[in-house]
Amino acid sequence: MQRLPRPWVSECWFIGPLLCLTLLAWCAANAKWTAASWGEPASYIEDPEKSDVVITLAAMKAYSVGDATPFIWKTVRHLGAPYEASWNDWPSLDEVHGVVQLVLARLCGAFAGLNTLIVLGHLLAAGAMYAVARLSGADRIWAFTAGLAFGVAPFLFAQSAHHSTVEWAWHVPLFTLVWRWVAVDGGINPWSSRFWWAVAIGLTTGLQCVYYTNILCQLTLVTALLHYWRHRSFPALCSALAVIAAAAVGFCVSNLDTWTFKLVYGPNEGALVREYKWLEIYGLKIKDLFIAPVTHRWDTFATFAKAHRQVAPLLDEGASYQGIVGLACLLWLVSTVVKDMLKGREKDVPMEAWQILWIVLVFTTGGLNALFAATTGFTMFRGGCRYSIVILALTLLWAARRLTAIQAEGERSRPAGATDWRWLAAAGMGCLVVLWDQIPRPPSDEHTATIARLVAADREFTEKMESALPDGAMVFQMPVMEFPESPIPGVPPYDHFRPYLYSKNLRYSFGSMKGREREKWQPVVQGKFFEGAALDQQAGKIRVNEANARVAVDELKRLGFSAIYINRNGFPDRGKGLEEALLDLGYTKPPIRNATGDLACIMLEK
Repeated sequence: MQRLPRPWVSECWFIGPLLCLTLLAWCAANAKWTAASWGEPASYIEDPEKSDVVITLAAMKAYSVGDATPFIWKTVRHLGAPYEASWNDWPSLDEVHGVVQLVLARLCGAFAGLNTLIVLGHLLAAGAMYAVARLSGADRIWAFTAGLAFGVAPFLFAQSAHHSTVEWAWHVPLFTLVWRWVAVDGGINPWSSRFWWAVAIGLTTGLQCVYYTNILCQLTLVTALLHYWRHRSFPALCSALAVIAAAAVGFCVSNLDTWTFKLVYGPNEGALVREYKWLEIYGLKIKDLFIAPVTHRWDTFATFAKAHRQVAPLLDEGASYQGIVGLACLLWLVSTVVKDMLKGREKDVPMEAWQILWIVLVFTTGGLNALFAATTGFTMFRGGCRYSIVILALTLLWAARRLTAIQAEGERSRPAGATDWRWLAAAGMGCLVVLWDQIPRPPSDEHTATIARLVAADREFTEKMESALPDGAMVFQMPVMEFPESPIPGVPPYDHFRPYLYSKNLRYSFGSMKGREREKWQPVVQGKFFEGAALDQQAGKIRVNEANARVAVDELKRLGFSAIYINRNGFPDRGKGLEEALLDLGYTKPPIRNATGDLACIMLEK
């Protein structure tokens, strides 16, 4: 067997421990130390702000059982009853991610698969940052420190589970290679090895979360135009445009299923509806780069973060914090820029400073992104705070190179290959600060037990429904909710997916994308239930008109439904009036209820 070249072997001595340390950090943050704990989700429905984890789990379930397949039309046969749910009107932002979800869900199950998916995001982020730092000329000890700081970035922990596609930001450090190649004197020579690497990075990015595709293309284009203005190198400009074209190709491949579906069935303007206000709420805010998450290990930081979230009118996703090491790098970069500007050395200002300035000008609250959305109505990129991870990558890489240069200057008189122990100590101290500062405090035993209890209650509830209903039976879910991104008071947007996660044969009415005429029948039927109904304040329930309820039930039975599922949190009387109306109609079979008391299922048989 051919032996690896010695440089690669020496790199493995750093990459291996880096990945192991990153894995242990994630396990510590989520209290996942056993196979049993790995099989439970790190988050479920215990936190309404992070309940999007349910749609991620539902997607993994759909992929694993063949209800949906990445890159082609997605028609989920167990959802959207009496039809099949269409998942084709939403822009496809994560088809490659879907492939990984499919593989992991089939290998490990949805819960363990999701945990593995998230861990992979951390490991890839750490490894990519280390590799890019080394390719950029950083010493191994600073590449290791940067890799650790990026691999356990607060941003990744904050996005975990509920925004797994956003958490996969591992390729962001690769962008800096493209931007630097585009900015050098000759630019990227067409058909060179750098050209093909840059095109590959563009294609890989286009196949993943569109937020990162957006920033790669923006800064590549801006840098290329500035380079062309200075050097008039048309081939170099074409190379940069080829990178953007490759990213566009990846984006098109991911969205081909959505676009072809619209060609066949017509556009659906009601599917993607995002209000402008979210661009203001979730815009990038400089102050949030400095505010630790509420899960910080130091009580002082955590208390301040909680107090800030209670009074701040505009909040990010709790993910912008750069960490102490990241902030030190950022402030160092800013002070360098100020010093260069005061001395009239504008040409010495690091490229990373201009890139960060661009991100701030475009994506900050009220910035150019918001202005563009206000004038055009294009509100796709509402989460400007997500670009804080790009700022972190830029500052860490800049600092790693600067520290390497300072270290090399200080060690000039030492024997080749010998590293001053003080630099090793400094890097070690930096890693310790990263681990203390950026790893969230683990969930309490009570929190873990709550998740286990909620999961067990939903699993048992679904098993009881499947035992009581024939295979393939259809269940009408109330209150009626649109999908996606359409919460109602008391019920998060994807709560109706909960029984689907554990079901084998039942079909559910929820889950087909909103906006098309076919999906408008459900509110009509629900409206019949409550036509003429009135809230009896004294009795604490909604008095449902029996005749109207009979009409609604007859319509459901005509469509083939065998049961009504009630999420009691979605009704002001906790569904009491609806249950009593069905009882009065003769549906006296005892309802199935879950152990936590928020779900009920009533059989439509007498």
